[in-house]
Amino acid sequence: MKIGGYLIRYDELALKGKNRFLFEKQLRNNIKEKLKEVSVTIDYLWGRLLVRCEENPEVRGRLLKVFGISSLSPIVEVPSDLPLIQKEALSLVPNRSSTFRVTSRRVDKKFPLTSQAVNIEVANFVLPHRPLLNIDLNHPELELGIEIREEKTFLFLEKEKALGGLPVGTGGKVLALLSGGIDSPVAAWMMMKRGCPVEFIHFYSYPYTSEQSKEKVLDLVRHLSSYQNKSFLHVIAFGKIQEEIQKHCDERYRTLLYRRMMQRIATEVAHDRKARALVTGESVGQVASQTVENISAVQTATDICILRPLVGFNKQETIEWAQKIGTYEISIRPFEDCCTLFQPQAPATKARLLDLLGQEERVAYKELVQGALSHIETLSI
Repeated sequence: MKIGGYLIRYDELALKGKNRFLFEKQLRNNIKEKLKEVSVTIDYLWGRLLVRCEENPEVRGRLLKVFGISSLSPIVEVPSDLPLIQKEALSLVPNRSSTFRVTSRRVDKKFPLTSQAVNIEVANFVLPHRPLLNIDLNHPELELGIEIREEKTFLFLEKEKALGGLPVGTGGKVLALLSGGIDSPVAAWMMMKRGCPVEFIHFYSYPYTSEQSKEKVLDLVRHLSSYQNKSFLHVIAFGKIQEEIQKHCDERYRTLLYRRMMQRIATEVAHDRKARALVTGESVGQVASQTVENISAVQTATDICILRPLVGFNKQETIEWAQKIGTYEISIRPFEDCCTLFQPQAPATKARLLDLLGQEERVAYKELVQGALSHIETLSI
């Protein structure tokens, strides 16, 4: 069929009360930005958006990556007149061996027939011309959707599930600590789904890690940027800090001290970029550094809120999400990140804050933080 556009549905946005229009406006702006290379108009309908655009095979794929859209349907539109609706329905419905039903939604209460009456009238018109169809009201293989509105009536055969969530830009900006692993990209994606614009910070330990490890992170950000309209990546040289900790501090606390330094640096970047929280891919008990005791001791290094969307996930659940959102194949490339360097043989699992503070006194951590911040590299992606 030659579509006339896409009918966009959303769920959470409809529950936002007096602020609903702000969420709808942000969703509209995000769609417009996503389709900026396509000639497009976006109209508000009650509880829907109508995207009219030129024929382009990429449009549907782009819409399916916009948070806030719960489902979409490619539609044709006709005036709200029963004979015209019946005629268009017949042209849409193929004559093939399958079960079938009509599902109407009468938004325009001035239309003379009820939704159930429209279902019957359209089915009775279509079925004599499509003898291979059989009615099944419970589990049809083919469903003709009809929405009757004051503006027009929209007909569709598909209703494709989309990402849902909230439009990016309706939540506060956050800064995600992005390694080259599986967890942190999923955590960042989940914050986008809650409407938060995400910037990224990556700690890079050249020459201990290769250029390929940095390129892997760039590819992760490029991919995640397809879910928001623009991303910034802040790259921090971290090798010198790791060297100092490795030389002067107890091996058991090494990973925890790295994390405290990362959080200090990320906090300064977050304040500068007006981000309201840090985001990590931590999950309780997944590795030795992520026990409740260690997480609690590490987070005292920052005065900013830390969000952990994966805190209750096991590894397999995170892998499944990474596969769904398309980051898994990038994350498993065999290039190490800085978190794998100088790993202790017997890491502390229940570190006390007092112990970590004592270890930090052995290095000039404030000077190390300032040195790292003075060589920050920011990339727009």
